[in-house]
Amino acid sequence: MGALLLCSLPAFALNCPADRIDEQVRVVSVSDGDTLRLSDDRRVRIIGINTPELAHDGRPAEALAEDARQQLQKLVRQSDNRVGLRLGEEGKDHYGRVLAHVFLANGESVEAHLLSQGLASRVAIPPNVWGQDCFAQAENAARSAGRGIWALGAYRSPIDARKLPDDVTGFILLQGRVERVGGSRHAQWINLEGGVALKIDHDLLPYFRDINLQALEGQRIEARGWLTRPGGKSPRIRLTHPSMLRVLD
Repeated sequence: MGALLLCSLPAFALNCPADRIDEQVRVVSVSDGDTLRLSDDRRVRIIGINTPELAHDGRPAEALAEDARQQLQKLVRQSDNRVGLRLGEEGKDHYGRVLAHVFLANGESVEAHLLSQGLASRVAIPPNVWGQDCFAQAENAARSAGRGIWALGAYRSPIDARKLPDDVTGFILLQGRVERVGGSRHAQWINLEGGVALKIDHDLLPYFRDINLQALEGQRIEARGWLTRPGGKSPRIRLTHPSMLRVLD
């Protein structure tokens, strides 16, 4: 296990120190705002954040995607291309990428920096949920100040579930009133006005034990996650953690 160099940190990063560093690695390239390639050819998907998507598969780049990538490149260069990894409890994603929190040579959390600058939004996918309270503080500061993505319409005013365009997929912030909460064999469902459903898989329900899901009926909420339309079915978002859900009234 490596140790990080000790030096002064920007104020916004002080609340997100690493509790451990599992590897010290060298970065050879930055793929996008949340993905690195290492000298041993491994790719690292940074845990806890999602940055705007670069252009791919015929789809145009999302706003501030290049800004996020360039900011990550700058941070890595300032760290002499060497970073520390705090590996996730789940070590790889379905693309084979290493899942890790990333820290610069001065101890600064890459996630906290990007969140504070409004160049990333916070996500929590169990079991890799370390640091969520701190990351929420960093994001809230950027959101309150209207920095970066939080100055953009879809983030500043999340999409109304009743007015969801038919072609929208991918990561979004969504708000709406809960029409019904019910269960199925494999999941708990929160159905919003407008036909959007929020799905909580049964194996993730322990993370929601402090939330009375049934009491959400009639309340207006904000949810974040990846919206899909599987097999032409109604749009849905898989809720993975309570921090991906916020009660608005």
